[in-house]
Amino acid sequence: EDTFVAQLLGGFGTFPTYFSRLPELNRQGPRLYGTLPALARIGVEETRVLMTQGAQIVDVRRIADFAAGHIPGSLSIELRPVFASWLGWLVDPDRRVAFVLAPDQDRDDLVRQCLDVGYEQFAGELGGGIDAWIGAGHPVARIDLVDVEGLSGVVLDVRQRDEYEAGHVPDAIHIELGALTDASLPDGPLTVMCGHGERAMTGASILEQHGRDDLAVFTGGPCDWADITDESLATGP
Repeated sequence: EDTFVAQLLGGFGTFPTYFSRLPELNRQGPRLYGTLPALARIGVEETRVLMTQGAQIVDVRRIADFAAGHIPGSLSIELRPVFASWLGWLVDPDRRVAFVLAPDQDRDDLVRQCLDVGYEQFAGELGGGIDAWIGAGHPVARIDLVDVEGLSGVVLDVRQRDEYEAGHVPDAIHIELGALTDASLPDGPLTVMCGHGERAMTGASILEQHGRDDLAVFTGGPCDWADITDESLATGP
């Protein structure tokens, strides 16, 4: 029986940590809202105070915008259909969250996805976005986006295990995005890679929070690398 269970679960791969909370959330039932709550707009100084109090800044802008300049210590999770899964995987549900958005992004979609996974501790969004932060004289951090010619150092592939084993850049090391916080990584420059770039930027922002400043993100994935270099991908562990 133990062997059967181990083999069955081993075939599932990893899954978001918030899954373990869902049975209790479902038992309690959803909190009812008359209308979808709106994100409050908060100022730069209030955002700074929230950060000192332990709030997480989640930047949901497109990865190119995040790369060009972001609040130091913020977490990049681009707003897209799988946003909620990565928010639930990477951010403590009891931790207050403040968001950085671009003007054209859908606030209702953001709030709805948060509520879908039981996240209600949002402090609001930074009014005026990153421009307000810069305008107040505060520094920003940057992460390079690179193509094949810009690849340097160790390639870190943060995709799921089955994706990595199906095909990866030769000699790339593999640590799934959900396990990156506790991972031991080699010293020196790292180029983070996923399938398209969004998860890689999330991974790079996590590493930046832990003091790494020798980071780049590959714009694309292993298939793009293979197409451009005309080299074969490695397979297996």
